[in-house]
Amino acid sequence: MELVFVDESGDTKFEGYFGLCVAAVNVAHYKGIKEGFQSILRESEWDETIEFKGSHLFSASKGDTNVTIESRIDIASKVLDLNKSSSNARMRFHYVRHHNCEDPKDEYLACLPLLIEKALLKPKKGKGKDVVAVSCDFRNDIKAREIQEAILPKVTGKGYTLLEEVTTPHSNFETVGILYADIVSYLSARIDTISNDVELFENIPPDQLENIGKVKKLKSSQTLIKRVKSLDRYIVE
Repeated sequence: MELVFVDESGDTKFEGYFGLCVAAVNVAHYKGIKEGFQSILRESEWDETIEFKGSHLFSASKGDTNVTIESRIDIASKVLDLNKSSSNARMRFHYVRHHNCEDPKDEYLACLPLLIEKALLKPKKGKGKDVVAVSCDFRNDIKAREIQEAILPKVTGKGYTLLEEVTTPHSNFETVGILYADIVSYLSARIDTISNDVELFENIPPDQLENIGKVKKLKSSQTLIKRVKSLDRYIVE
């Protein structure tokens, strides 16, 4: 059985930016990844009542404020390393971005079926191997039924049967797959938006760039995203 998790990103400065991430993993790998993720958080003394998400990585005022930003980056590094083995990727990530999105809901429902189609591998032979479960982080503006109707043709077209219904839980300590999609989506969005922030780079002398918070965030995001062994990125023109 395949498991698919979905989350999206935006940007406060570039309001037209929209990013959507799908994380796919075979159920055989899920137990080790979830237990490893949660163990890393516990060993780092991260408060289990607070989700470890991308937007908390570089913020001293968000998330568990008792954990330093340096420690959060270390946590993210270890967590991302769990998704790969010496020979292949345990989790596969697909990310699409649009820099001039007018309606995030419409973009979400339009892009997700395409990402699902790319994320699902050809089903292997054997009972239960052609079943897929899909979990998407909760959004106020989109109902689970709308997501299901949008993606079902792609799911069945790839030879899979959807497990029960699409679920839309609020992300938390237990929704590890969604947290992975969130972290990869957040890092991808930061790389896209900061790299293309012409105003930022024009107004700061080159010799001072190293000390700017956004530049530090960009470099950390680039370093972290390199730890993702399987990530395909797409652009909506």
